[in-house]
Amino acid sequence: MPSSSPPSAIGQQAESRVFTALATLPAPWQFFQTVEWRTLERSGESIGEADAVVFHPHHGLIVFEIKAGAIQVRDGVWYYASGLAMKQSPFSQARRNRYALTDKLRHRLGNDAVVSLTLTHGAWFPDVVWRGVLPGTEVPSSAFLLDRKALAHPEPALLRLLREACPQPQIWSRAQQQALKEMLAPDCHCLMPLASKVDNAVSAMHRATQDQIQVLRLLRSQPRLLVEGGAGSGKTLLACTLALEHAAQGRSVLLTCFNIALARSLAAGLADVPGITVVAFHELAKTQALAAGLAYDVPTESEAMGRFYKEESAELLLMAAERSATRFDTLIVDEAADFATTWWVALEALGQTGFSWYCFYDRRQSIFQAGSVWEPPFAAAPMLLESNMRNTQAIGELAARLGQCRVPQTFCILGGEPPVILTSHGFDEMGRQLRQLLRDLVGKESLNLAQVVVLSPYRHTNQHSNWSVGLADLPVTTDMVSPPQGQLRVGTIQGFKGLEADVVILVGLDTGATKHPETLYVGASRARAALYVLALEDVVLG
Repeated sequence: MPSSSPPSAIGQQAESRVFTALATLPAPWQFFQTVEWRTLERSGESIGEADAVVFHPHHGLIVFEIKAGAIQVRDGVWYYASGLAMKQSPFSQARRNRYALTDKLRHRLGNDAVVSLTLTHGAWFPDVVWRGVLPGTEVPSSAFLLDRKALAHPEPALLRLLREACPQPQIWSRAQQQALKEMLAPDCHCLMPLASKVDNAVSAMHRATQDQIQVLRLLRSQPRLLVEGGAGSGKTLLACTLALEHAAQGRSVLLTCFNIALARSLAAGLADVPGITVVAFHELAKTQALAAGLAYDVPTESEAMGRFYKEESAELLLMAAERSATRFDTLIVDEAADFATTWWVALEALGQTGFSWYCFYDRRQSIFQAGSVWEPPFAAAPMLLESNMRNTQAIGELAARLGQCRVPQTFCILGGEPPVILTSHGFDEMGRQLRQLLRDLVGKESLNLAQVVVLSPYRHTNQHSNWSVGLADLPVTTDMVSPPQGQLRVGTIQGFKGLEADVVILVGLDTGATKHPETLYVGASRARAALYVLALEDVVLG
């Protein structure tokens, strides 16, 4: 029976199977997925996209075209499973992409450096086992045509293809490898003074670190995994990547976290992807309880409210799960260190038989379960992410000092603007400092308000937050995810957990704030490119 999935979804699923297979390759294999290219020729602009590029420095490079479904070839014409004729064969597409990427590399290294390197192309059909004769004259041998059999053990198939393309390949030099890396997965560590510095620091692109690649490979191959990493180590990015991959395989995915603002942000980014439900834990409990006909009444008294959110809401979710048929193939939890131990039972009830479960967490950011001993939902040795991908080195080092925790091993953006610490006698003076700082950022530094967020351990409407007079001349909003245009975001550090901004101003720091280093750590680590800290003069920072 033909698949009811749309062609784009079928293609994505086929590509996902190939990428999953390639992720099992040992070092020094590398692969790059969905490589777009663009060239200027005499006839004008030319663009294209290679489905996958596979590289080994000792053997060479392969450009692959991936085709889904039951491909057919009749009278030299290639047909999709639907019966529609292709405009050109998969091998013609792969050849065009190969030559385009070769030209790009030649421009970087020169013709002499590239002509001796092995660059070839092939086609991969992950949904079929190819049993017929080789199609046409553009397939020199069966080595250049990979099918479903190659998914289980891709390395022998790739080596066979490369050996037939060039029996005695030249090893790629370090400079040649670096040129390829910069072309397919560029790094950019430019930092310039402040409006330009912010733009460049934020747009700096970098390859995934080796520990992230290792974790992603394990995420793809293991049904349950714990991933631990500090602020800015890419946990949320990996969680979203995993959700996308599982959804592409036709699995139903629940991605949940503690913070409502983070859930809203993730939901907006994944809104167009079918099969993924993104919701904060307590919103999940509420919607499931109401759908099951259960009352979800939040007490107004402070102590009772705390008990409800910590214990009773999870009990309601468990009861709702027992009444409902809603089940998920994959559970992904971000900010897992903020989840109480009793919540795991309720979440587990939402899993299908044999469901996959992945938890991403940072014990140093556990600001909502203070005083309790956190336990993961299952026993496993966590995979560690030890590189910082969000903050400049200068910001990351200060965040670690404020949080009284270890500095990350490496930073993807070295150096950076030194964080600025301003002290004051009282909150009134701090308010004047804040007003002048905001004027300078918008005026002298040419930043727009959307790039800046003002965070404090306490709400700015608190009667003791006299520093808020520094906001008097500006339009402000407490919407951290979708602020109205031209308004400055102002909120609590706790409410901004999991999110990030180009420029962060931490304000209202008193001696009480220093009793919670995990909160200061979360606040400072939200800043991607510039950080300002406004504290009373008797506060000891780090």
